[in-house]
Amino acid sequence: MAKFTLPVRRLGDVGVITDTDPYNLPITGFTAANNVRFDEGKVTRSAIFRTVSDNLGFTPRGCFGVVPSNGFDKVLLVGDDLTIKEYISGTITDVTGTVTGSTNDNPFTISTLADVLYINRKDHVPVYRTPQATAFADLINWDSTWRCASLRPYQDFLLALNMTEGTSNYPNRVRFSDLVSANTVPGTWDEADTTASAGFNDLVEMQTAIVDGLQLGTKFIIYSQSEAVMMEFVGGAFLFNFRRLFSDEGLINANCAVEAEGKHYCFGNQDIYVHDGNTKQSICDERTKKFIFSGLNNFNADRCFVVHNKALNEIYFCYQSGDALVSMPTTDRCNRAAVYNYRSNCWSFMDLPNVSAGANANVNSIATYATATETYRTIGGSFYDQSDSYNRHCLMVGETDTANNLTSDKLYGLDLADNGSLAFDVDTEATKPPFLERIGLDLDEIQQPIDGYKVITRLLPQLSTNNTDDYTVYFEFGASDIPNNRPNYSTSATFNTNTDYKLDSRAAGRYLSYKITLAADDYKDFAFSGFDVDVTTTGGI
Repeated sequence: MAKFTLPVRRLGDVGVITDTDPYNLPITGFTAANNVRFDEGKVTRSAIFRTVSDNLGFTPRGCFGVVPSNGFDKVLLVGDDLTIKEYISGTITDVTGTVTGSTNDNPFTISTLADVLYINRKDHVPVYRTPQATAFADLINWDSTWRCASLRPYQDFLLALNMTEGTSNYPNRVRFSDLVSANTVPGTWDEADTTASAGFNDLVEMQTAIVDGLQLGTKFIIYSQSEAVMMEFVGGAFLFNFRRLFSDEGLINANCAVEAEGKHYCFGNQDIYVHDGNTKQSICDERTKKFIFSGLNNFNADRCFVVHNKALNEIYFCYQSGDALVSMPTTDRCNRAAVYNYRSNCWSFMDLPNVSAGANANVNSIATYATATETYRTIGGSFYDQSDSYNRHCLMVGETDTANNLTSDKLYGLDLADNGSLAFDVDTEATKPPFLERIGLDLDEIQQPIDGYKVITRLLPQLSTNNTDDYTVYFEFGASDIPNNRPNYSTSATFNTNTDYKLDSRAAGRYLSYKITLAADDYKDFAFSGFDVDVTTTGGI
């Protein structure tokens, strides 16, 4: 019989790996992780949802942060019936103007160029608003019989991708406007106008339809369902040069690529990958790829979107999933985010409250005794944050889902639980408890034999919380004798980070396991960086 103490540190270095057999993972890797994040060598709670505005009164589909010359950002909220509203400092104003349209589930692309805002959906003429205008209108100098799948800015041009012109569809056409000046829309899109720079190019080598595009540095990347083409301004008679980048992956939907640190992070049809305009690399293969794409509802792939949480160095790949960890099943919109931290190179997962789109913006979150409706425990931020509430946060829009207890359409702000700076109430309907699990620990890292019968006798966690209202975290220990069997877990044990230093256990088997969670109504953050575990090996079985 052998007794030993195993020290395990830096639990945040590997993240969750769902696609590899548990017994082949590093000892600091996790087999399941929901509503947690991995950063700075530790595991913490994921960003929680705060209610920025509820009861919106329409079904939100698009969201975009507008940065003004001064003051707080404006947040555009676009409904599936082309209702357009604007949130600023607690007030929502209807800015639909003369725009009319029917209800449609097609995704919106929302952009800005030369201080003019553009909203596009492929069944409707693009709409715009200049800085001087108070409401939106159908785009002028644009043929009323034209439609495009995506409308994006590139340098001083506006690009319309995947055109329908009258009754003819040109799925690989890139149409570019004339050069634009500040505060104005393009003067023409007519390629026959020899006094202008407008024109088009048909990417006839593309095998699938263009989905979307996004600028990368001085270049523009055009994505189809299965390919990517680089567009580059060269000037002269040709204006633009087009070059194929790769032909083995594209985008699963519009709004499924974001830029971070000079690279595009892309949600493809069969992979999630990153590229710098030259080299493409999968970031989920042999890690989380099978879990993501086996859970993803491909029938509703047009719900997918990607948003960059710049404050946390995280990218949310959002989709509708039926995976086993989903807390809000059978939603109409996105209920799952695969979360990639590009600084720590770690994956995790997060529950989403039936959301359709995301953006980044600062919102006036200054709370007073008169406006606060909750306790210090559920309102984020500090007194210092109240004096400087210009931090930009990731925002999302979600709709009512009574089956999952989501009682109204909302604008959500994502923020850390106890160390955040967004002074809005925790949305208790949208925020689900964290869950962390590691199964299949065979301890071969310390030369323990597979046939050894291992008994956990004691665990000493390095675990803390800044929350002074509740110090409790729940552990369960388990084991199995067969590598592919689910472990048998003991009853839940309570660990108080303020008074406890150890947990006793009698879990025994060839493959050890443990999991951690919080109570369903516990919204605090925690930091779990490592532990010592006392193990006794009693011999083969």
